[in-house]
Amino acid sequence: MRVPLPATRIFLVAILAATSTATAQTTDDLFEPGTLNDLRLFMNSRDLQQLRDTFEENTYYQADLEWHGIRVRSVAIRSRGHGSRNPAKPALRIDFNRYVAGQRFLGLESLTLDNLWQDAALVRESVTMALFTKLGQPAPREAYTRLFINDVYQGLYTSVEAIDSDFLSRAFGDGGGYVFEYQWQNPFGGEFLGRSLDPYKVRFKPESHELEDDRSLYSPLHDLFLEVNRPQSATWRASVERYLDVPGFLTHVAIETFVSELDGLLGFWAMNNFYVYRPTGSTRHYFLPWDRDNAFQAIDSSIMLRADQNVVFRRLLEYPDLRAFYLQVLETCAGVASQNGWLEHEIVARANLIRDAVYADTRKDHTNEEFERQIGFLQTFARNRPGVVLAEVERLRPEGQ
Repeated sequence: MRVPLPATRIFLVAILAATSTATAQTTDDLFEPGTLNDLRLFMNSRDLQQLRDTFEENTYYQADLEWHGIRVRSVAIRSRGHGSRNPAKPALRIDFNRYVAGQRFLGLESLTLDNLWQDAALVRESVTMALFTKLGQPAPREAYTRLFINDVYQGLYTSVEAIDSDFLSRAFGDGGGYVFEYQWQNPFGGEFLGRSLDPYKVRFKPESHELEDDRSLYSPLHDLFLEVNRPQSATWRASVERYLDVPGFLTHVAIETFVSELDGLLGFWAMNNFYVYRPTGSTRHYFLPWDRDNAFQAIDSSIMLRADQNVVFRRLLEYPDLRAFYLQVLETCAGVASQNGWLEHEIVARANLIRDAVYADTRKDHTNEEFERQIGFLQTFARNRPGVVLAEVERLRPEGQ
């Protein structure tokens, strides 16, 4: 005969079961490459309609989130993005601790859901971030996600690791550092914007230390562009290196150049789509990639495309050793991409993983035929881009190097 469990014991068993399920999953599982997650949001239907109607606003709405049997209640969601904002398939930011103090999901304070609106192939960003990671550069982790809201399929997204204290702890071991999201206002190529901190405040939104005074937040950024724009002297380079991770900056530009990025540090609209990190107690800044849906534009784009339009990059390349370093990183990119067909394999593997979810996504901005055409183009890019880059590197490299 079965003896009924006391109510208090039933409650404890339920708590233990939930804890066991939760601890079995980690952020590594959430961002595991090669997996296609199902993520579910449950929210008031009127709030969902209001989010769509006012998609250009940053109003938060309450929802519950469910993933792999883990349910997080009272999370906050809002529309996000710039050119990708739309009511049909809104990109979303999810904050786990806005309504419930201290609440986290797999240790995360927030999560970004990228709607992949601007990329008909839906793989450009994840492949680019994989290349950053393969070359040892800090970049947000990503994984493909089928999003359901109130059990209705919303389309294919990527879950993207937020650039916040959790990311800084993982990438730099410094969760207390400063991090800024670049906000495009008008074309800015690293020119000195004047003595006032105001032009830097509108371009660099703090994602940490928000309550600190403007001088603590922005003076090092102001000084970075001040030093970059000083007349050439024997101390120019050392002064700039106090404020900039020069090898990291040049590597960042080289990777974006290799993948023919339209909207990055040397973008068509000048600098865009990046974060800046400054370690605790330091004045040095590290540039971090974000939003690479406009990569892989042209197989034959020059490795010096728009190089003269960015003050930082142009002046760094005046030093022969830094120019040689930049060319070497491009050569490394070409080698990594072509070795055992790595780049094409990454493209094809992702396309195969998401194809059914893409075809079922009726909210995307491109047709299924365009998806297949773009995947075909990216395969051609992967096969031919390394040779194009290596040929130009060879032409630009000084004799004897």
